[in-house]
Order: sequence, then structure tokens, then C-alpha cells
Amino acid sequence: MGIQNVKELGIRGYGIYSNGHLNNLVHLQQLETLSLIYCFSGFFPTMIKKLKMERTLLSWSYMDIIAELPNLEVLKLMCNACYGEEWHPNVRGFTRLKLLLIEDSPLKYLKEIPTEFAEIHTQQLIELTRCLPELGESSARIQEEQQDLGNNPVDVRISNPWKPRALKLPLCED
Repeated sequence: MGIQNVKELGIRGYGIYSNGHLNNLVHLQQLETLSLIYCFSGFFPTMIKKLKMERTLLSWSYMDIIAELPNLEVLKLMCNACYGEEWHPNVRGFTRLKLLLIEDSPLKYLKEIPTEFAEIHTQQLIELTRCLPELGESSARIQEEQQDLGNNPVDVRISNPWKPRALKLPLCED
């Protein structure tokens, strides 16, 4: 009975996902905060509010499952949580998301925040670190769109924008 009432849980393991045991997490109906490192589950309890995944190496398409979690407010995808250079988010998902953190990901060269994120009216913060300048421009457009729709203001924070270095070639002398 005690484990069924757990509200926070962190799991770190190698190869756990392959035997399907983590799919039983769906039975932890009181679980609100979950951290998965080196493992993942295909099913989550609907009460999850905070989810952190690290080194799970999931396809970005797997985020469609996570996007459907009805109470998810915080999603942290860290250190190769997902692989691939493109992500096309589920338009209907992330209805309560307030914070999305993507850190150390192949998406680091992303030039635009998917327009689907402009439709998340609960969004409070877009924080960008070491990203292309175009991503900052994209987040400013989302911020403006949220204001135009009369939603709560979105705070945009940008630090250390990544700037490609210019290639310098020696001048040829005749």
C-alpha cells in the first residue's frame, strides 16, 4: 500500500525499459514528480506534473505520448533524453505546460521554436541558452502572439546566444 501513495520518484538504471517493468508506473496514481535516467516507461500516471528525463535516447516522436499527459507542467529533457535533429510537437498536447527545458540535445541547432508552442496558453517562461539567434527571434514572436491573444505574459530569457564563427581566409597577394 505504501508505494502506491508515493508522490516523488527517481529511477536510474540501465536496460530496465527492455523488460517492461516501468510500464507499471501507471498504477502510481499519486505520483506527481518523476525522474528517469538511463531508462524510460511507455506509460505514465495521469497525475504527473513534473517529468525529468536524462540519457533516455528516445525518438522525438515519443514526445507525442508525453504531450498527452493532462497535468504535466514541467518537462526537462536533459543530456540526450531524445535523439534526432528535428521535432514536430503534437499540436493538441502540452495543455498545461509552464516550463520546457531541453538541454544538451541534437536540437541545439534548432532555428525556430515550433509554432505549436504558441498555442500553449499556460506557458510562462521561454529560457534559451547557447542557441542560434534565430531561436531568440522565434521566441519573441511567440511572446508577442501570447500577448495579442490576451494570455498571461511569457517571460523570454536569452543568455549566451551561439554565434557561428566566420571563416577567415588569408588574402591572396599578387
